[in-house]
Amino acid sequence: MIYACEGCGFLFYRIGEVVQECPFCEKNHIRSATEEEALRLQKILEQGNSAEVQL
Repeated sequence: MIYACEGCGFLFYRIGEVVQECPFCEKNHIRSATEEEALRLQKILEQGNSAEVQL
């Protein structure tokens, strides 16, 4: 599932874990990400993967 932190705006995903707080700011103001946020995170992750391939 993809999450968004309402405190700092950090986007992240977890599989099979119950998430209680943001791994970046450690606040407990997290929620499920919107579709737009999920797409933004996917793009960021894809850009990171292509950068690794180019190295």
